[in-house]
Amino acid sequence: MSTAFRSITDALVAACMQTPALADGRVWANRLRPLSASQANAVVVRLAQTQSSENVLGMLDWQTQFAVECYGRGTVGIDPTDAVDDLLRSVWSRLTGINAAELGAMSLALNSAIEWQFDEAETPVACAIVYLQVRHRTPVATLLA
Repeated sequence: MSTAFRSITDALVAACMQTPALADGRVWANRLRPLSASQANAVVVRLAQTQSSENVLGMLDWQTQFAVECYGRGTVGIDPTDAVDDLLRSVWSRLTGINAAELGAMSLALNSAIEWQFDEAETPVACAIVYLQVRHRTPVATLLA
């Protein structure tokens, strides 16, 4: 059995893979090298931070932050954000459509900030990172979902 953290990560990946799959199905959990030189885009769902907030009757309430990274490979001489713009819009739309119960959670909320990162490779790569806060509960002794 998986911890709640892994179960929620898997559920977020599954939501991104629903038809039509985002990034042509290149959606991974916690992948270290998300985009190969031959790929145009990818999505990575990454655990960012978890903090317990309350211990009640043997249960812990958690606030877990997930980073949903949208990668796009651009063209030399063109604004790199163009490469990730459509994927970012699709990811945002998909995340806003998720019901907390689908994740086994009490609530979820998208942060109103998007972080941007750029990398110069053979072709430029842009990454737009959306943060999702998930509130969920686990037993203190097991951390199971």
